[in-house]
Amino acid sequence: MRGPSHELIGRDADLAVLRAAYDRLPGVVLVSGEAGIGKSRLVATFTAALGGDPLLLGGGCLEIGAEGSPYVPFLPVMRDLGLRPGPRVLAEVLEQVTSAAEQRPVVITIEDLHWADASSRELFAYLARNLAGSVLLVGTVRTGQQAMGHPNRRLIAELGRRAVTRIDLRPLTVDDVMDLLTALEGHRPDPARGQRVHRRSGGNPLFVEALSTSDTAGDLRTLLLERITRRAEMQALAVAGAPVPDEHLAGVCGADAIAELIDHELVVAAPDGYAIRHDLIRAAVYDSTLPARRKRLHAHFAALTPDSAVAARHWLAAGEVDRALPVAWRAAGAAAEQSAYDEQLHLLELILAQWSDALAVDRATVMEHAAVAALAAGKSAIGIAHSTAALDLATDQQQVARLLGLRGQLRNRVDGTGIEDLERAIAIAPHGWLFAALAFVEVVANRYDSSRVHALQASRIADESADDALRARALLVMAALDGASGLVEQARNTFATARALAYQVGDEHAFLTTFQWEAGLLAATGEYAQAAELALEGREAAERLGHWRSRGSMLAVARAVPLRLLGRWDEALALVDEALADAPPPLYSAFLRLVAADIARCRGDATRFEALMRGLAEFARHAQNAAEATVEITIQRIEWALARGELDVADRDLRDHLTASHPVREVTRLAILGARIQRARRAAAPRNRRLAQEVTARFDELAGVVDAVTAPPVYRRTFQALVSDSLSAWDAAVAAWRAVGNPYETAMALTGAATAALATNNRPGARTRLDEARELAAALNAAPLVSRIDGLVSRNRLDDVTKPKADNDFGLTRREVDVLRVLARGRSNQQIADELFISTNTVATHVARILVKLGATTRTEAVARARDTDLLG
Repeated sequence: MRGPSHELIGRDADLAVLRAAYDRLPGVVLVSGEAGIGKSRLVATFTAALGGDPLLLGGGCLEIGAEGSPYVPFLPVMRDLGLRPGPRVLAEVLEQVTSAAEQRPVVITIEDLHWADASSRELFAYLARNLAGSVLLVGTVRTGQQAMGHPNRRLIAELGRRAVTRIDLRPLTVDDVMDLLTALEGHRPDPARGQRVHRRSGGNPLFVEALSTSDTAGDLRTLLLERITRRAEMQALAVAGAPVPDEHLAGVCGADAIAELIDHELVVAAPDGYAIRHDLIRAAVYDSTLPARRKRLHAHFAALTPDSAVAARHWLAAGEVDRALPVAWRAAGAAAEQSAYDEQLHLLELILAQWSDALAVDRATVMEHAAVAALAAGKSAIGIAHSTAALDLATDQQQVARLLGLRGQLRNRVDGTGIEDLERAIAIAPHGWLFAALAFVEVVANRYDSSRVHALQASRIADESADDALRARALLVMAALDGASGLVEQARNTFATARALAYQVGDEHAFLTTFQWEAGLLAATGEYAQAAELALEGREAAERLGHWRSRGSMLAVARAVPLRLLGRWDEALALVDEALADAPPPLYSAFLRLVAADIARCRGDATRFEALMRGLAEFARHAQNAAEATVEITIQRIEWALARGELDVADRDLRDHLTASHPVREVTRLAILGARIQRARRAAAPRNRRLAQEVTARFDELAGVVDAVTAPPVYRRTFQALVSDSLSAWDAAVAAWRAVGNPYETAMALTGAATAALATNNRPGARTRLDEARELAAALNAAPLVSRIDGLVSRNRLDDVTKPKADNDFGLTRREVDVLRVLARGRSNQQIADELFISTNTVATHVARILVKLGATTRTEAVARARDTDLLG
């Protein structure tokens, strides 16, 4: 029998894409296509032809036991790099690959990503995000394999957002099929036959090979099986489902049979064993194997396979449940040690689904472990279900306390609740970790007084027991409480201590939370750039530590919020989309959608805003204890009513929610919103004396609220400007917003200042302020604000107003001179933006205008001309 052709037919263009990617390392290539289309053949041909002695690393995903076996396709890669799977495998693999690439190019090929386990998906994405140097990462994935919502679709979507080269293999043309038949059969086929084979095969190379030896009618499975020799040996390899090493072949497959199958190219020899050449062939052979023989072969391979999800699946397929479950239990423990929590959860749920009393642990204990794994994997709803079910079975009071504490933490991630469960747990067993957990969820619910009491209790127990892990968690809460009290420097010092201690003791949850909460504090105090960088540092740490899925979404919020405040709206939205693709818990999802809703509102995207708010309103109905999220939802709702002119609705909503129980920043923001509402009410009916008196009274109430708290200066100045409506107060608010680098609020304050200038007939001053406000708003694509500014210019006939003369001969504005000074120091647009607290888009606009006004074509020429004319002073 003639074997498959070694020639790669019809893929010259695809090979050229791979070679081009190799020539511009680093890079990531994703090869996709239907089963049998030639993905593996393409990649093998490419790697075989590479010159320059690159280091070739690779592995493939397994269909059998895939979801319970962490890092399967990367195990050969790790072995060749001298690594073993561990809790920090992502960082270790990246470090070793980067080190190897310093000596010679590295090509990593991961086959069959459609079967990848969760940890392998995360590692592949991590490498794709972080590769540097002479490294090419290649993945192959079968199209049409996953239903909507499958995690691998999210992986492909994420890769699609990055600089990834996509190769989508198309069916062969008629001419390609003719060439392939010629290579297979040694002679040119009759054109009519070529057309017939093309039609029946659909241009799929594997199907063409099957039809080349049999032109009879029949389905693909029949045609594939017709080509099979050594059927018994092929059945053994098919049941194995993974490469079989020499030592496991005894009794099922002799050396001569393997040699014949390799010669006929039905089997390939890989470094880790022998495997059927193609999954479609394997599936056809497996399906044709009689059930009794299948069971015997599964039992054979299960006995030879170390404790793993694969071994458990083999025992289950062999009908040996009592032998499968202990193997799965031990494999789940190994997965936890590798921080492979999705795989651990999958194995534990397999045990629960196939339950047998032969297992040495009780069902409640398995459920407890499943709930712990769900918490670590970021699957809170699943964890709640397991902990609740375990509580129905648990009789030991210590276990009941653990389960209540666990469920309380899980519920807190879903909707901000969980306090009641934790209080019940402490009543049963007052352990230090429960006090720390209760203090933690009370911070989230803004219950600061009781949180401090419980944090101090946890700290006392930590001191008594010399428990540094507990001390780190207590310090974490104390830092958050200090921040809420306005003790910013003290809070930052305590965060730093908690972070160092948590890292030292290996408490990754507390370690990562320090980044999240401190970034939130920095954003609240106007240190937006620092907040964004700290949150990014936390996200990178979460990746390295294998907590991307469980903690990545909240750290995304911690970064997206300051990005939004800095005016980097498109970056913030991209981050939100990326985080939402990982299906985070409802509470985290709500915060992400709030960022998107705020930007949609400011940009006037009513359809998007209202769609987001419908989902957020539904969340708020079921999450009354998620205080921070619900007040943000309220602010967005009131802002929208104000924008639509529904002033009474906005005022009533504000009255219902303006309470001192909110954090200081939120109280002040609500008061500012209230002042804007009152100004709008007064402007809508300027001759209504009763309304004027009512508005004055409301201003006094709002002022009392602001005076009662230690409001951040930028918010206090904005409130004072709204109340007094004096130009000096507005200019002070502009300066404050400009200093913290918030372009949208700067534009809003400039618009308020322009209105105040108009009230005193300072038309040039109004025009100057409106020009800057419009520039900022346009750079943000904040259409409603641009429209409002244009309306002010038009209604007040400011188009022809002469602007104040520039203090230089080139007509450069003061802001353009500022930009030019920083530009002269060789800074990039991003560095200029960071130094002057403006957006990169605004910098780009200023630089373009500077070049025009100076008559320069390059930045270097502009700087030289500025120095020649003493513009820089």
